[in-house]
Amino acid sequence: MKRPTCVFIFIILLNSCQLQTNDSNNRLIEFKDRKIDLKPYVEGFPYTRFAPFYDAGKLYYFHQDSTTMMKEISLSGESELSKGILVSDIDFSKRNVWDIRYHKEDNHLYWTGDEINDEVLNIYRLNPQTRTVKKITDAPYIFGWNWDQPKNQIAYIARLGVMEERLGELRILDLETLEETPISTDTPEFRFTWSDPSWQPEGKGVVVSLNKNADRTFGNLVYIDIKSKKWMMITDPDKPRDTAALLDWLNNNEFIYHSNEDGYFNLYRFNIKSKITRQITSFEKDIAYAKIVTIENQKYIFAIINNPIESEIVLINPDDAQIINRQLVDLNINILDYHKNRLLIRSTSATIKFQIDELVISKDKFTFSTIIEIPSELKYKIVHSRNERIEYPTFDIDPETGKPRMLHAFLYHPINPLPPDQQIVMIQSFYGGSNRYSTLTQILTEAGIYVLSPAPRGSYGYGQEFAALNDKDLGGNEIIDIIYAGKYISKQLGVPAEHIGVYGGSHGGYATMRLLTFPGEINGNIAHFDWGFGISRAGFSDIIHFYKSCNIPDWVTLEAGDPATEEVKLKDRSPLYHADKMIGKLLLLHGTNDKRVPVEGSRWMADSLRKYQKDVTLVEFEGQGHGVKGLDNTITRYKAWFEFLDSIN
Repeated sequence: MKRPTCVFIFIILLNSCQLQTNDSNNRLIEFKDRKIDLKPYVEGFPYTRFAPFYDAGKLYYFHQDSTTMMKEISLSGESELSKGILVSDIDFSKRNVWDIRYHKEDNHLYWTGDEINDEVLNIYRLNPQTRTVKKITDAPYIFGWNWDQPKNQIAYIARLGVMEERLGELRILDLETLEETPISTDTPEFRFTWSDPSWQPEGKGVVVSLNKNADRTFGNLVYIDIKSKKWMMITDPDKPRDTAALLDWLNNNEFIYHSNEDGYFNLYRFNIKSKITRQITSFEKDIAYAKIVTIENQKYIFAIINNPIESEIVLINPDDAQIINRQLVDLNINILDYHKNRLLIRSTSATIKFQIDELVISKDKFTFSTIIEIPSELKYKIVHSRNERIEYPTFDIDPETGKPRMLHAFLYHPINPLPPDQQIVMIQSFYGGSNRYSTLTQILTEAGIYVLSPAPRGSYGYGQEFAALNDKDLGGNEIIDIIYAGKYISKQLGVPAEHIGVYGGSHGGYATMRLLTFPGEINGNIAHFDWGFGISRAGFSDIIHFYKSCNIPDWVTLEAGDPATEEVKLKDRSPLYHADKMIGKLLLLHGTNDKRVPVEGSRWMADSLRKYQKDVTLVEFEGQGHGVKGLDNTITRYKAWFEFLDSIN
């Protein structure tokens, strides 16, 4: 099939979800028999990207209204985010900012980011007092970076070039002179990948993550001596594992890293001098985060064991691997900053959008205290569902049980559902099943819509074996898992297939298009469901084009296969080449500056579907990247959803 070169953009005519000209009503969505006020969702708590630092005594965050501005408040004084002080004049809705860090010695903020949402990632430095921002590196893409212990230098990994011709280079940047020194380059056999280089405390070397043969299932760690530039492999390069990552240093010669070479992400201890590795934990759940904490002048490991359903926090003695304390929590938590035995953590759940807690760790207890949370009067305005954990059977047999494989999902019941004859169900096509607050989910349930968020094969949080079930099988059995979700929920709720749709972003956007164009059989397995509609955000429709034009080609080879040797398979699994088979209606949303998943994938799909007289709508967000930023764009996105959903009969 010849790729279309025409671009058709269909402008949404806002009917029942029409933008009001009256300023007091321009956040209002009218859908079926109800009105949904977007204001509590988009303006009630217009804050995001929280970065608190003990050393600064401040919390930095973004305030989103007509612009997205960076502000600060004191951690010990005023805690009202609405009274934050501006620290930059930049509108950050127009750029990406990742991994903000605070430098105590120069009182600056550092991050990796871009300037036009195009993922040309470099390191930037902000002076909060003068509001001046300086770009301090000049590379096409930076994988990761880190200061040395005195914070005089930065080690970073620059990616130069693309595909097989790319070169990864470890560089050191002097923060006073901004002079750079190249230290080491990677090789075709061992390529640097996404992670932050970790300096040996005395600064003699750094530990870097890399993949063998650009294969994400063979992640490794290497120690690079800065003076001699020699490599010392830390992990066994012939043993399969996802990317290994150094978590913290115990002393100048020993560090803790995590790896899932035993099937789950567990902790390992490595000694540079003896070159001996010792496994510390053997959990059958994944450790998501771990840090070295100091209690009464003794070092311990604090670890967070996460899965999509619940979290467990654990205190471990690194010397004898004994568990000192452990506790289950019904929240998803991640570490924002730490000092000795105190941690600042972000806590969320399906019904908690945001709170920052301080966790104080002793050998006999964990003590949580909330520092910042959403105002109580706002909470009931942005939660409109009751979530239920369910399991449903998919098509194949679980080899461990000998019974049909059961998949986890969260079902969100609207508190005030639509009448049975109008009921709509939305199923997340990928990246679902997590106990996390979703603004979109709550808006949909306020509209009376059921939302099912499943975890198909390939989802993380259930061990390496389950996560690897879709390796080299993109568009295969993972798609049947979602078809079975549709069948299950249709029967459970008594909702016909034409009122059930799928939605997702990125991989989930691809999966949405794949589900609506699924030919009915894959891997010898037959499955079918008459989807009523789908909504794809930032999805790719042609796997081979995506591979050649994206900035994550190694993800494509891991998930889909090698385009050089499997062209026929990858074309067959590309929705673009099955546009004639599409059922239902499709809404495509995409940013024009998206370099992760280029917008052409949605444009070509819309063009091809129109030729086959299919019902498709494409909405582009000018100047936006892989994510949609800014208040106006956010409101436009939600209104586009409901204008589309209002057409479902």
